Formats: sequence, structure tokens, C-alpha cells
Amino acid sequence: MIKSILELLQNTFSCEDLFGSISQNIWIMTAAIAPFNWNHVPSINDESIIPTHTIRVVLRTTDRQAGSNDYVDGTDVFVIMDEVNQTVKFACEDLWAEGPPIFHGGTIPDALRWVRDLAEPFYVQLKDPFLMPEQRIALNGHDEDYLEPAHKQLGETNSARHLTNDDFDGLF
Repeated sequence: MIKSILELLQNTFSCEDLFGSISQNIWIMTAAIAPFNWNHVPSINDESIIPTHTIRVVLRTTDRQAGSNDYVDGTDVFVIMDEVNQTVKFACEDLWAEGPPIFHGGTIPDALRWVRDLAEPFYVQLKDPFLMPEQRIALNGHDEDYLEPAHKQLGETNSARHLTNDDFDGLF
């Protein structure tokens, strides 16, 4: 079922568009799942459709100017899983599809802690999966999973951010 859940999440939230109209890649950085609990939501409008599970998902982005963003957003989505038929579908979308995310603009370590408040993640992808290592180095100045803020404060700079469009042609 995890494969089906991840496929649903990726089809809904992931976007490879660094050179397209939104000029960003968006990917699922981490996700955890737990059986649905009424404490996960303030109220459900249609009680005939009760979710079976809550999925806590965190999204991360990359853009051409700033590279991979160190600040991420996350929210809880609700699904109905049918293990007999091996299907999963979203439920109660009105509770999470509109409005701001629950976890907004937080750091990666804080996001991982927030996800673990629900359950241990079944998926973690800290690096942009749409980019090759050379591309991540060109955009971020490194190919680490996550560069700790202390390194940035010590004066390390990302000279790659000063590249011109011509410099990217051979990498993308």
C-alpha cells in the first residue's frame, strides 16, 4: 500500500518545472502515515466519508535563483485506504486543499520533528529528485542532503548562484 500512497502523493504534489512557467521543482521531502484519529481535524463536514488514515506530508522546492529551499511547508491530508482492493484515495479535501499549510516556512529539522509527531516517516527525500548531482551542485553549491545553517553562517557562499543562463545549458 505504501507504493500506492506514494504514487498518489507524487501525482498530486510533485512538479518538475524548473524551466517551465512556475520555474520551480516541487517534491515530497517526507511523509508519514497513521490511522485516522478525530484529534487530527477540528470537524468533518460529511461524516459519511470518514478517512481511514492521516498522511503528514512536507514539500520542498528548488528554483533557479535560490537553489533548493531550506524552508519547507507541510500539511495533513486524509485518505481512505482499501487494503482488500489495494486502493487509496483522498478524503475530506476541503480540510486541506485550500488555505495555508499547517507547517509553513519551517526549517528542515523542524519539519522532520513535526512529521515524527504523527509517525515515523515512510519516505524521506531531502535532495531534489529531478536534478542530477552536477545540477544540484550548480544550483546549491553542494550536493549534500541538507547543508546545516551553521555552515552558511561561517561565511560559506554559493558562488554557483551567480552563474548565467549560458552556464546552465550544459547541465540541464
